[in-house]
Parts: sequence; structure tokens; C-alpha cells
Amino acid sequence: MTKSITVKGETVEQAIEHALTILNLSIDDVHVRIDRQASQTRFGLKKVLAEVTVTQVSKNDERESKLSSVARIRDGQLEVSFEEQSYPMLQPSPHVELWVNGERIRERTIILPTDQIECHPITENLPATFTIRIDKEHMTATAIITPGKNIIRNLLETTWQELLIIQVTEKIQMINELTTEDIVKELLDMSITYGLCMETIQQATDTVDANEFVVARGKHAIPSQDATIDLIAYNKKQAVDEHMRVDFREHSPIPTVKAGQLIATYIPPVKGEKGITLFGDDRPVKPPKEIILRPSARVNCFQNKLYAKIDGRPMIEWRGKLVKVDVHPEYRHNADVDLECGNIHFEGDIWIGGSVHSSMFVAASGNIEIMKNCTKASIRGTKSVVIKGSIFSSTVTVGIQEKIIAILVKDLEGILAYLINIESALVQIFTLRKELPEQVPPFLLKQAIRLLLEQKYSDFMQLIKQFIQVVKNHSRRLEEEWIKLSDQLYSLFVEPLGEKQTNILYLRKLIKEAELLLEVYREEARPESILQASFALNSILYSNGNIHIRSKGVYNCSITALNDIVIKGVCRGGEIIASRNITMDEAGSSAGVKTKIQTTEGIIKIDTVHPGTSIQIGEQRHEFFTITHKMTAQINEQGKLVIQ
Repeated sequence: MTKSITVKGETVEQAIEHALTILNLSIDDVHVRIDRQASQTRFGLKKVLAEVTVTQVSKNDERESKLSSVARIRDGQLEVSFEEQSYPMLQPSPHVELWVNGERIRERTIILPTDQIECHPITENLPATFTIRIDKEHMTATAIITPGKNIIRNLLETTWQELLIIQVTEKIQMINELTTEDIVKELLDMSITYGLCMETIQQATDTVDANEFVVARGKHAIPSQDATIDLIAYNKKQAVDEHMRVDFREHSPIPTVKAGQLIATYIPPVKGEKGITLFGDDRPVKPPKEIILRPSARVNCFQNKLYAKIDGRPMIEWRGKLVKVDVHPEYRHNADVDLECGNIHFEGDIWIGGSVHSSMFVAASGNIEIMKNCTKASIRGTKSVVIKGSIFSSTVTVGIQEKIIAILVKDLEGILAYLINIESALVQIFTLRKELPEQVPPFLLKQAIRLLLEQKYSDFMQLIKQFIQVVKNHSRRLEEEWIKLSDQLYSLFVEPLGEKQTNILYLRKLIKEAELLLEVYREEARPESILQASFALNSILYSNGNIHIRSKGVYNCSITALNDIVIKGVCRGGEIIASRNITMDEAGSSAGVKTKIQTTEGIIKIDTVHPGTSIQIGEQRHEFFTITHKMTAQINEQGKLVIQ
């Protein structure tokens, strides 16, 4: 019975030798077929074994082969034996050079006794190669190394065969003849001059494995660090971000400080370091942003540290780069607010243990908490107002000063444009007169300003007077800088006999102060203010943050919030306006009471909507004529009002 076996080995020779040992045969007794040469995967990570099939040649086959012309490979040489009237055939494999009578043979051919035959394996030398890859930021250059190969091939020994397929065995040796000069030259040819990593380049030339090496690195820019403040005692509970007011009373327990206690530390800005690309180009960094730190009279600033001067609650308020630091005292009034005690104005927080009676007024620069009701009263808080009871025919506002500031900012933008034009016109006038504007007498400059206002800038005076009047009406709610600017404008443009400050330098200083004020206040503050109550009737409620009616709803009220409005209970009659979302249990009544609900761009959600209720989002409006349950309204991607 003919024996046959398929064996794997590190090389073809090892596989054949192992097969012969298993079959206990010699090479002359078998036929060998190479199924697969030994090789490696693409990156040299895995070795593929050679595979051969060895089959025993029968006596009859051997006897018949001796009666025919045959060929074999023996000791690396091609041997041919001719018999009468028969000729052997040779077929070279792809890695064998077969020359017959000086002609390269690549296909199956018949060999004649007179042919001159040369046969030898093809040995290959593949050089190592590399490519350079640059990242999109031009900060890293990576050399991708592909090692070279020395492929040594030998003719595979066979038995006598009429058709001899000449095959080879392979031995692969990985090589890397790259030099550091090769890689450095390629980098320089690519204009990479900065950050060459010579140690890594040497590693790339030593490796015989396919691999990647970072051969050049740019210098990454170190970003600038903006100025900020570090809240020493509270930074684990309250993250401070730009455009955000930090209300510590929302935490439990309520943080307080004692007189002399450290509140926060000012951290000055740190300028970053520019980066350098592989091509030597600079990568500049943005300059750090400074903050305008404004501690109140109740805070002491010493060597970049902020200390409380009194016992109270620390408050940090951000508006763009303006940071206000204060310590709010609390005024506690255990009784009702009535004619006996009078109105209450307090710089800090107010706690009232009773109710606020008719015609009474309560105002605080911080938070207001009222334990009972408000009836025909006016309540004005800066941070928040919480009324445990109900609101009857009252006006309650939170953060109304932000609305006033928005008006002043708009007016000041117009005033600043006029001031710049007036200063430019004055310079031109006195230059034509060959006079230095800085040396013009005050009375002459006053006359020139008056003529400009009468002939060219007649609208300016109306705008100035409007600005001054708004500041005067709300002076108790505004920072000192607004009052100071108003006084300066009055002195320069309104006061008929005031010439003391009338000079061009004073005007230029006024322009700079107006520019700084706009820079600070043009950016809208984003407070976390809230107005809370259990119930409201025939009242006006305003908050520059959120409004939350906790239980019994609202009747015939005008309610405005710059953020969200949430009403637990019924909303019957009146007008509800929010900039963001509105959520309520019930709107309108079975009698068809007109109820208007409006938001700028948010979502309106109402559990029960009665006829007579209208909703509006942006410019899209809808009125209900039947009872609707679980209503959600919003604007879709096409800008249409969608009601579900």
C-alpha cells in the first residue's frame, strides 16, 4: 500500500526530513509536493510554516520510470536520463531560472539529448524601505519602517520523474541596512528642521521588525491660564464658571464666614508658551484674560487674598470678566412689615417672620424670605425671593436691576458713538485754527461743544438726559460707577456754568471710562435667581431667573421670567411669559377665561388646557377651542409650531 503524509516544518527541508523519518524512507523512495513555502505575515508578527506532501513511489512506478527518459534534482543539480524514443519534460516554478540552449524557459518544455541545460534558483535581496508620516497639526513625524529581506533559495531534491516540476526551498533573513543619515536626509528634504529625535532614529535603523518610530516632535504650546479666584472653603461644593452667579444658600448647610475669615484667593493670569512645529513655525498662544476684581466694602483684599470684614454669607457674582465679592449680612424681622415698623431697605439678606401688609415696601441686595403672605405690597430682591405663603395684589421682582442695566447699556452705546465723534470734531476744529486741543481754554471748548450739539448732534442731548434720568431713578439699585459716569456727563454737557472739567483730556478720559463700562456690562449676566410662592392672585411677578409657584396656582397675574416658569396648580387668566420653558398643571377655565402663555424659544407643557387659552412660541401662535389633555408645544426643525 502506498504511503503518503503531509507535514509542516520551519523550512521545506525540515518538513521533508521529518516526513522521511516518519515514513522510514529515503528521498529516492518518495515523491515530494510542496504545498506551501515558509513565510511571515506582512509585519513579521507571525511565522507561517512550510507544508509538504510526501508520497511513496511504488516499485512498478520506479521500474517504469527507469525505462523512460526522466529527470531529477540531486544535490542541488539537475540530472537527466534519456531512453530511446522518449524525452523528459521540465517545468520551472516561478523562482527557478531554467535556460535551454541559452534561452530562458518559463513554461513546460521537452528536453532533448543535445540540449544545453542550466538550472539554478533565484536569490532575492529586497532592501529596507521607510516612509515619513506627518500628523495634521505638524507636531509629530513618524517613520514607518519596512525591513528588507535576503531570500535564499535552493532546488528541491526529487526522485526520477518524466515530468519534473522544478521547485525550490526558501530561507528568509530579515535585514535593515538603513542609516541615520538616510532618515535625517528625508526629514530635511521635507523641510522638517525642528525636534529631530536622534535616539529614536537610531532605533529605527537597528530594528528588523516592521514598526513605527516617532523621529521628530514639535513643541506643543502651553495654553495661557486666565485669571480666576479660588473659593477656599467652598470649591468642593460649588463650581464657579464664567457668566454664573454662585448662590451659596442653595447648599446645605448654608455656608457662612466669620469676620477675618479667608473667603477666596485671587489667582493672577499666567501667560502661556508658544509652540513650534516640525517646520520651525511658531504656534502662538492666546494672551490670558484678566478679571476685574471688585470686593465690596464688607470684604478686605490683602496680597491677593479676600477676607470677610463681618459675619455673614459669602457671595461671588460673575459678569464676563467682572467678579464681585461680597459678604451678605442678614436682617431678621420676626413680626409683620406694617406701618408700625415702616418699609425695609437692607444691603444683604432679609428674613421676615410674618406677613407684608398693604402699601409696604421691602427691598434687599441679596435674598428675601417671607414666612407668610404679601398683600398689596412691593417686594424687590436682587438674588431671590421666597414667599412661604401667598401673594395678593402685589408686585414682586427679582433681579430687576439687570433689566435696568440692559437699558443703560443700550443708551451708553449710542452716547459713546457721539462722544467719539465730538472728540474727533473738536480736534479737527482746533487743528484748523492751528491750536493744540489740549491747550484750549475751558470756556472756549465749552462754546465749541455747545455749537456742535446745536448744529450737528442735536439728538445727543436728549439721549444724555434720558441716561441721566434712568440712573437717577434707580440709583439705589446701581453700582457706583454708573452714578459716577452720569455725574460726569452732566457736568460736561448739561450743567450750563460748569467749566471746571471742560477740557479735551477730561473728554478722552470720559470716553475710556464709558468703553470700560460697556466692556464689563455689555455681556449679559446669567444669574441663578428664583422667585417662589405658594399662590398668587392679581399680582405682577418678575424674575431674571426662574419662577416657581409651588401648590395652589395663579389667578389673573402677569408673570415674566427670563428662564423657566413652573406652576403647580391652575393658571387662570392673565399673561405668562418666559424666555425658555413653561410647565403647568392646568390653564384657563371651563368658562373660557382668556389666558395667554408665551415663550421665546422653549417648550410649553400643560396637563389640561381649557378653551380660551392661547399659546405662543416665538412668532407662532395657537388658540384652543376644546379641552386638551397632556399638551406639549414646541417649534420643529422647519420652524413650525407643533402641538402634541
